[in-house]
Amino acid sequence: MNPIMCITLNNQKQIKIELYPDIAPNTVNSMITLIQQGLLDHRPIQRIAYDFVLQFTYNGFNHDPKCEYIIDGEFDENGHSNPIAFEKGVVGMGGDGSSIASGCDFFIVIGHHCQERLNGKFTAFGRVISGYEEVDRIIQVPTKKIIRADNPNVDINEPLVPEIMEKVTVETFGIEYPKPHILRYGES
Repeated sequence: MNPIMCITLNNQKQIKIELYPDIAPNTVNSMITLIQQGLLDHRPIQRIAYDFVLQFTYNGFNHDPKCEYIIDGEFDENGHSNPIAFEKGVVGMGGDGSSIASGCDFFIVIGHHCQERLNGKFTAFGRVISGYEEVDRIIQVPTKKIIRADNPNVDINEPLVPEIMEKVTVETFGIEYPKPHILRYGES
């Protein structure tokens, strides 16, 4: 059985995500390691890009050194076969779109026409299997636009009232997953 990631929000509602270690093993290892260390708990959702993605973190949780690291991108552009198409509900990992991925900057696709921007360029590693109504709710909350000096063209809308991942757990069904292979620390 594939591992199941469960995000419990501050309203006690849950989003459950099936992870695909057979398709993106190092990315799944990264998520499981972060979850097991409690590093995703009590974190605010940082980015809504309307008609594109709901991104739980955009900058390694405000440059937390335990979360801010780079791994190999497990996608076609980087020579890694990844057959998952980025359609609504697919979970992916942020990165540079050519070779690397963040260790923690994950997102859920919320738009219907994202495949051209994402397929083959970013790591797809899971899919929402329950609680998508919470994703729909979050993308409708009032937001404030954030302009980053280092990348002013990126669409970042942060909830005015924080939406918090209170607790993130993972059911591995007794399988032990190794720590991820990390390329370098200090940027995401």
